[in-house]
Amino acid sequence: MDSVRPSLTVNQILAILAHPEQSVFDWKRDFVPPRDEGAKGEFVKDVLAVANATAFSHDTGYVLYGVDPGRPDETLLGISVNYDDASLQQLVASTTDPPVEFLYYEVAVDDARRLGVVEVPRSRRPFHMVTRDVGKLRDGQILIRDGSQTRGVRHDDLIRLYLHPGNGYAEQLIAAAGQAANLTAAQAQGMTANLALQKHLIRQMEVISGLPPGSLG
Repeated sequence: MDSVRPSLTVNQILAILAHPEQSVFDWKRDFVPPRDEGAKGEFVKDVLAVANATAFSHDTGYVLYGVDPGRPDETLLGISVNYDDASLQQLVASTTDPPVEFLYYEVAVDDARRLGVVEVPRSRRPFHMVTRDVGKLRDGQILIRDGSQTRGVRHDDLIRLYLHPGNGYAEQLIAAAGQAANLTAAQAQGMTANLALQKHLIRQMEVISGLPPGSLG
């Protein structure tokens, strides 16, 4: 994905884990390759939920693999399996609508440990939904990351999405209403000008014809 570039370093990952309230992210102790339906559904769920949450954070979201914030003595565990980003892109593109934009990459901690990172830029087309049954996910589901949990999208989330500053929906409605009002005002001014011109032409015809003022209407 051209618009997403790897950006996290080990120190930045540690900062996110130390201050979870400042970022939209999920974490896993290890990366489970999405080869069976259950693992595919779990991966899609995590990416989709973080993507939907970025609509409110206005910032990049992450899913971090190979970490455990509950183990301060050894927070960075490392992943046991490497995986190809292209396969993950194909999986998510085939199961989400609009397709979630993301990038998967790995960050070396040392010679023996690597962390997996799913980096999700702020979504430009929320809310993303599941388009087919996969694992425990069902066609039509819409999920969102809320703090430390993943849940379904609620009515209040939809209201927040449309009214949240910067998402564009409310601004678009206001702009459209303003354009409609301007158009109506312009049309009214045009009609007034046309009526004035008609009256002027009628007065001229009366003068030329020698008719009494108002005789032609």
